[in-house]
Amino acid sequence: MQSENDHTDCRGRSAIRERLLLSGLQLFATQGYSSTTVREICALAKSNIAAVNYHFGGKAHFYLAVKAYARSRRQDLVRRCWDLSSSSPWAALRLHIGILLDSTYDSVQSQVNWILLRELLDGSPVHLECSSPAEQSAQRREYEENLVRLLSSLLQDAASQENINLLRYTYYSICMFLPIHTHCEEKLLRGQGRFALKTTDKESLTEYIFSIVKRTVEDMRKKSALLSTKGNI
Repeated sequence: MQSENDHTDCRGRSAIRERLLLSGLQLFATQGYSSTTVREICALAKSNIAAVNYHFGGKAHFYLAVKAYARSRRQDLVRRCWDLSSSSPWAALRLHIGILLDSTYDSVQSQVNWILLRELLDGSPVHLECSSPAEQSAQRREYEENLVRLLSSLLQDAASQENINLLRYTYYSICMFLPIHTHCEEKLLRGQGRFALKTTDKESLTEYIFSIVKRTVEDMRKKSALLSTKGNI
């Protein structure tokens, strides 16, 4: 049986690991792998200079741990979304829109995006894989299948492949474009642009995009019902 001191030590080690991972994520995103030193990571995390080696076994393994940590944060959110999709598809949609907006509004996810972008431009700095290509392919396939299931639940009888694709790319593009555009309108056009939203915080944009998607789904379902009625005449 573990003593109270053992539990305290475990909590302390867990807190240090968390600080190191967050610090590594921030520095790798802003400076890149090669330009970031272990000393800088430990200094930002307010930990001993040997902490990275002690907890992760060196910079290369630490980098992979940072990427795995970032993925796990996103996967937890996505898992909640899929769990909701069968019982409350509209609530799942709202959550999924929020996940997409996190790439702009959530500092952790935006840092993840910067790391991925650096790897696309410079190549992976660490030639070790956290998962095999087959596992990565399976994860992507699972994501696609869950997303199609969610959109099909929303569209119901209108869930043709064409409508699923149109709905998906419509709101994906809005989620990527609208935060940047509204920020420009607010700063440069003093709120007098095309969208002229009163607020540009994440929650407001989530609700705004949700309302657009909901109207789009309703229009698709009405059109599908009308075509079905005409086909039966």
